[in-house]
Amino acid sequence: MILRLASFNKRGRIVEFGCMKKVCLFTASMVVAMAATFTPTILHFEVVEVKAASSSYSTYTLPTTIDLNPVSEADIRSYYSALEGKNLQGNDLLKALKPILKNGQRYHSYDSGKNVWKAYEITDRDWTLSPASSTTYGTYDPATNKITGYSYGNSASDAKNNPYQHLFYRNRGVEDAKWRAWDHHGDNKGTDREHIWPKSRGFGKDGTTEVTVPGARGDLHHLVAGDSYVNSSTHSNNSYGFVKMDTVTDNAGEKFKINGNVVVAGNYRGQPLNVAGDGATEVFEPQDCDKGDIARACFYMVARYNNLAGDDTTIDAGNPNLILNDEISTETVYSTSSKAVSIGILRDLLAWHRLDPVDDYEIHRNDLIYRNFDKNRNPFIDFPHWVDAIWGSVEMEEDGRTVKTRDATPKGKAKPSTDKVYAKDAPSPTPSSSSQEQTSAAPATSTPATSSAAPSVSSQSSSGGETPATGFNLPTPVIIAIVAGAVILLVVIILVATLGKGKSKKAAKKVLKNVTKSSSSGKKKKK
Repeated sequence: MILRLASFNKRGRIVEFGCMKKVCLFTASMVVAMAATFTPTILHFEVVEVKAASSSYSTYTLPTTIDLNPVSEADIRSYYSALEGKNLQGNDLLKALKPILKNGQRYHSYDSGKNVWKAYEITDRDWTLSPASSTTYGTYDPATNKITGYSYGNSASDAKNNPYQHLFYRNRGVEDAKWRAWDHHGDNKGTDREHIWPKSRGFGKDGTTEVTVPGARGDLHHLVAGDSYVNSSTHSNNSYGFVKMDTVTDNAGEKFKINGNVVVAGNYRGQPLNVAGDGATEVFEPQDCDKGDIARACFYMVARYNNLAGDDTTIDAGNPNLILNDEISTETVYSTSSKAVSIGILRDLLAWHRLDPVDDYEIHRNDLIYRNFDKNRNPFIDFPHWVDAIWGSVEMEEDGRTVKTRDATPKGKAKPSTDKVYAKDAPSPTPSSSSQEQTSAAPATSTPATSSAAPSVSSQSSSGGETPATGFNLPTPVIIAIVAGAVILLVVIILVATLGKGKSKKAAKKVLKNVTKSSSSGKKKKK
């Protein structure tokens, strides 16, 4: 063991560095050489939620350049990158999703003007019946899959672009059920702006006062174009759930017809099938093809608007406190920071999520909202199995309607870099073979149903530079320069302090010579 590492002259200057000198020079050379060939791990800075004073969210004007391109898997994974490596599930995952979904989110007024009706021309358009090439006020370029100079309609008499719409509760494929964007707003013949999560359940009224502020009431991820009759008469503000068919009080298909033809079959109101009700409170069951879309919109609302962290004091009509459970109620109630509000029935929503898996229309709508309007995403469309990672799973009877049990234990954890995007291969809640086949396909990417194929988009810059930022990547050369510079500076300081100016110059030259040799030999080996 060497105890004496150096000798000193009369002035206290080191004249002999011994073994330590060689060790220091060798170590410095190796560190700098390794830095020259170092490939860094990408650094991600977490999104931090910024609370709004009294939820004073801003509203934005509608875009006139419409990007119809699908969002790539890489961009979707990047959007949720703040979750990577945390292996979250349950309420911890919900808490972590909230700031991601809130970051950069935009709102378009629900209460003034006609912005939501106008947005529906794009977000809720039937892209098969009304392809992008049929746009009247605006120019569609099939090479870029974008519409420029788009001009929205104002009324039925000034519709400009009046595309066919994808209406909730309407039977798709029935001729008399087809409807255009500006036809009969707000009456039983046409369409409503349907809040999947009813305003009266958490954020519509404070006492008897209707609170009209930007926020949840104008969030397009749960605000859809829907049939007026079913919305106002059959659904109203009832919780969602399977209906016990011998208790049906409103069979929309029988009560509402167009030209004598059934256009809204499969939409019912009645007593709940899978929970014990109070004998008076009813639930609403939509047609099968809307069940999964409704469930995922509800899951989104809880992820985006909650106070699970217990630190949000700005809960109001713009920023409600929402949860999901099996309780059913039609009470008009306003949420607070300590009182969350549910719409239920959670076990039925879990079943609907599996029975009606994510489809291309839903994927395309999610992308359209993200690229052009709200600038955020529904994570349960992107990663459907995250539903199980939060709320657990259900087991069903052979009839595909009766929920036997619900296991509330979270299944799996969120891993955005490796989890399958748009996964449809999760086990079905029913044991029937037909249901298993229905959920077996798992497309890797989505393609919107436009008049021409959409080019693949692989970088975040494709969304106009407005993609909500969830991470920041330092280029490899920058990191190399920083590391190498810091090490060289440290070596020079040590040499000057120990050897003096004269000898330090020679030693520094020797270090740099060793570095050059090490890095050049490393490059030759790589080739």
